[in-house]
Amino acid sequence: MKSRLSMIASAVAIVAMFALTQFFFTVREGEIAVVTSLGRPVQAIQEAGLYRRLPWPFNEIHRFDNRIRTLEGSFEEALTRDGKNVLIQVYAGWSINDPLLFLERMGSTQQAARNLDGLIRSYKNAILGQYRFSELINTEPSALRLDAIETALLESVTPEAAARYGVQVHLVGIRRLGLPEAITQSVFDRMRAERQELADRYRSEGEGEAIRIRARADSERDQLLASAEAQARKLRAEGDAAAAESYKIFAQDPDLAIFLRKLDTMEQMLNARSTLVLSSESAPFDLLKQGPQPKK
Repeated sequence: MKSRLSMIASAVAIVAMFALTQFFFTVREGEIAVVTSLGRPVQAIQEAGLYRRLPWPFNEIHRFDNRIRTLEGSFEEALTRDGKNVLIQVYAGWSINDPLLFLERMGSTQQAARNLDGLIRSYKNAILGQYRFSELINTEPSALRLDAIETALLESVTPEAAARYGVQVHLVGIRRLGLPEAITQSVFDRMRAERQELADRYRSEGEGEAIRIRARADSERDQLLASAEAQARKLRAEGDAAAAESYKIFAQDPDLAIFLRKLDTMEQMLNARSTLVLSSESAPFDLLKQGPQPKK
């Protein structure tokens, strides 16, 4: 009897749980759900929780992961503005923005990824055709325009993806960039030639600047030498004039001139640290004995 009651209780519990699943459903965190009534979307649920429903086939629940998904495009060729082929791979991050439109137009995340990849590819080729090859691959970081290309892609894809597929594109970026093997060597040769031309130009500018600096230095040297020569001539003339005045004075009194000359010579000799043995009769030491001669 107890066994039979236990079986009945288990059966009732199973039926009750089945009934609950037919009249209630849950939406987990990071998930969205679309409720359809006889195949027609009637309600979109984007908040986690417990919700009521009608049993199948009146209501059917379609669940989608609403976290940001990553889409990686193929690594394929594209043409630049100046007619160069490049290999480029683009990635994107997207999520469902309008669940009702998404279910109606896409039906699954796989189909949405395929359609979004085609949309990004068409805009990628169009936008890449607006930029030159040197703005994609260059040794000077300031010449690159990769950020501008990514921004243009995002601004072009976002509104159309939302209107056509019900998805929100959060980011678009360039994952890989390369060159086809057929043109790699020619591109390297051209880049090497450009670097050589730039080096020659800098070398020529440096040599020209060196010539200008040397010419300016020579001019300044000549000016300084001319100024020094003029100053020397002026001082020489002033010295000659002063000497001429002294000679006039000495001509009036020759003995005084001889006396002063002897004093000067004796001063120079005695300044040196040496010992001299000379006669007092020798000039100029005869002054120590006889003194200056009186005028006659």
